[in-house]
Amino acid sequence: MPDGLSQIAVVRSSGELISDALRELKPVKGNLPISIGVSAISLVLSLNMLNASNTVELIVNLSTTLKDVFLGLFGVALSIFAIFFSLLDGKHVRGLASQGGNPLLNYLRYYENALVLFAVAFTLSLLISLLDQATIYKMTAMICCDYYVEAAVCFMYLALSFRIVCETKSLLYNTFVFTRAFICLKGREGMSKTHADAAPKQ
Repeated sequence: MPDGLSQIAVVRSSGELISDALRELKPVKGNLPISIGVSAISLVLSLNMLNASNTVELIVNLSTTLKDVFLGLFGVALSIFAIFFSLLDGKHVRGLASQGGNPLLNYLRYYENALVLFAVAFTLSLLISLLDQATIYKMTAMICCDYYVEAAVCFMYLALSFRIVCETKSLLYNTFVFTRAFICLKGREGMSKTHADAAPKQ
C-alpha cells in the first residue's frame, strides 16, 4: 500500500479524536481576532447572566438554542463529508493521497475533527438543557460555591460553544479548498484523455 494510503488507513482512538478536534480551536494567527472576540462576548454575557434575576432560565434557554444550532451544524458537516468523499474513486483517491503533504489525509482529519467538535458541543448543550432549576441550584451549591467560580464555569461553556460555532468558517473554507483540488484533479484527467484522443494513431 502506498505511503499516502497507509497514513489514511491509520484509525485514531476516541481520545486522540477529541484531543485533535479541540486543537482546532487553539488560537493561532489566522483565528486570533475571532478567539479574542468570542472571549470578550462570552465574558460580558456570563457576567450579565449571573447578575440577572432569572440566571438559571437564561442558561437553560441558551443551551437549548445552542443544542439546536450544533445539531444543524453536525448534520451539515456530515452531509458534506459523505457527499464529497463518496465522489472519490480509486484514481482520485490515489491522486490526492500522492500529492505533497497528503492533502486528502488533511481534509479527512479536518472533517472528522469538525464532526467531533459539533457532536461534543451538542451533547454538552443537551445535558445542560435537560437540567431543571432545582438540579442546577444543587449542582451550583455543591460545585460552584463562589461567584467567581460560577462566572468562570459559565464563561468557559459560552466561550467553547461560540468558538465551535465560529468553526463554521473553517468548515466552509476547507470545503472550498477540497472542491477546487478535486476539480483540478478531474481537469488534469480530462486533459490527459484529450491528448490521448488527439494523438495520431499508427
